[in-house]
Amino acid sequence: MKNEKGFYELIGNARNRDLTSQDILKAIKPETPKEDKERLLAWAKEFKFWEGYAKIYWHMEDSGFYEQLVETIRWFLEPNEGEVWLDAGCGPARMSQLVWEKSGGRAEKIVGVDIILEPAQKTLAKLNNSIPLELKWANLSEKLPFPDDFFDGVVANLSLTYVTDFSGKTGKAAFEEVMREMFRVLKPGGHIVWSTIKRKPFFWRNYLAGLPDMLSIRKQFQHRTFGLYIGMRILRYGLGVALKGRKGIYTLLEPKEYEEILVKVGFTNFKWKKAFAGQAWVNRAEKHRT
Repeated sequence: MKNEKGFYELIGNARNRDLTSQDILKAIKPETPKEDKERLLAWAKEFKFWEGYAKIYWHMEDSGFYEQLVETIRWFLEPNEGEVWLDAGCGPARMSQLVWEKSGGRAEKIVGVDIILEPAQKTLAKLNNSIPLELKWANLSEKLPFPDDFFDGVVANLSLTYVTDFSGKTGKAAFEEVMREMFRVLKPGGHIVWSTIKRKPFFWRNYLAGLPDMLSIRKQFQHRTFGLYIGMRILRYGLGVALKGRKGIYTLLEPKEYEEILVKVGFTNFKWKKAFAGQAWVNRAEKHRT
């Protein structure tokens, strides 16, 4: 019988704090079953990759090509007064702010979920808690702690296709389960806006597009260290993402391939647009009213 334990169950249900790769390794005990140990080791390796990326990721968020991605997502979003939205894999909560701004400050609440909430907590503190953002520890690789038909809309930026293990499922099967969860928690008539790196990204294009930012004197002072060195480090991690996509660790597909999965889940009315120096897709899909 296939091991269907969720991530939090594997590490002892530690849902009330941020976790590190070392926390995951410490969860491996001599009595840990072999399959559980292999999954935990894979999780620890994945965490370590993103821990390194997180140290420089914010530099990329201050680039023109990243802003193009944000504006494309903004174009697809249609939050309305009194609605409750989910920011799935919220990171520093940039998408939560986007939903709030696009609603004209009239959304009732945005719920941001992630396995590490420190970046979002820092953002909320900088905003003096001026937006109705509720943060919850949750992992997109397992069932979310929300009832069916709960959210009016969902936004997910560069997160859903990076799930490597959904309760023991991997590859396309894991991505399908992730989207089933998005569909489950979305109200009929609601829509999801999500982004993903394209199937075969050429991140040298991002590097070239980012040169004006890397060479900006103003940003050199703001970041203290930006320039070509940080640009090359970001490129290295981007190439790592592309490699994982080629190996099937991340689910990087063409829009038609995604649509086959999304239709199977129940989504409809697809709209696509390229962004991120042409290396990412942004999709809007709807859950029909019953």
